[in-house]
Amino acid sequence: MKSRNFAVLLSLFVLFRIGSRQAATANLGGSAWQAATLSTPVQPGSKTTYLDLLKQLLPGVQPDATAHKTIPFRNIFTPTKAEAIEGNITVDFKPYWFNSEGRKLLLLWVNLAADEANEGTPYAGEAVILAAFRLEPTVKLLDALDVKTDRFTGSWKDRALFPLNPQNDAFIIYSTHWNAGESYLSLDMLFVDGGRFKNIASQFIFETEGCGANFSETPSFQSVPDPSNKYPKVLVKVKLTKKPDEDSCDHPTRGYTRYYQGLYRWNSAKKQYEGNSRQLATLDKFNEKRVSSP
Repeated sequence: MKSRNFAVLLSLFVLFRIGSRQAATANLGGSAWQAATLSTPVQPGSKTTYLDLLKQLLPGVQPDATAHKTIPFRNIFTPTKAEAIEGNITVDFKPYWFNSEGRKLLLLWVNLAADEANEGTPYAGEAVILAAFRLEPTVKLLDALDVKTDRFTGSWKDRALFPLNPQNDAFIIYSTHWNAGESYLSLDMLFVDGGRFKNIASQFIFETEGCGANFSETPSFQSVPDPSNKYPKVLVKVKLTKKPDEDSCDHPTRGYTRYYQGLYRWNSAKKQYEGNSRQLATLDKFNEKRVSSP
């Protein structure tokens, strides 16, 4: 999608302030995440531990959460290509149960640090892997996806899950960085279909401060019933607010509010969500122009 490609360019070419890795991980799960250690059983009475699950993603992972190689996994920018990471790897994780096609699956949010991770990007050395597991009838890693696209990555509004309907949950992932007076935010709504992570919608958010450029953008997501389809529609809205300038500005401008929205619908033949919103495309062009302005 255009929003995602635009975000890639931003993360690669815009200089930004580097923060600590701890600051990024502190905001990943919020209170909804379960607390767990590698030796914790994945559910009461189970002999399977989280270490057993991580061994399917990182063969040879040790009880001290170190490893030397991952299995090949996909990246959200290149979902058809899978690559492994080798070297000195350290991980931490947080688990959450979610619904997919009427069954309970287990999600591991895995923070991975390794020199080879996301090489050539401003966030090199780090990856955030979503790993989906089934536990019945046998334990199996269904899919793994690197969702990190910027310096800080987490779950939007600290909500681990977004309910699509009673049978299915989605995940809204953000990646962000900021300069003085500028905030760059990429949002991706993902879910699991047929044991694979798939994208529902992507949206780029750009906020700025200063005379004539005091803009904020507030996104929202809503599930809309679609009785004739396997999955519901998803409505994406963005509220753009231009705040009025202060009197200290040389040429004060007035404030205003605009709204943009787009509807995404499941294409059962292609087995993917599709959307074609002129309003959101207009917002993308508006943000592109502001980013490229000196």
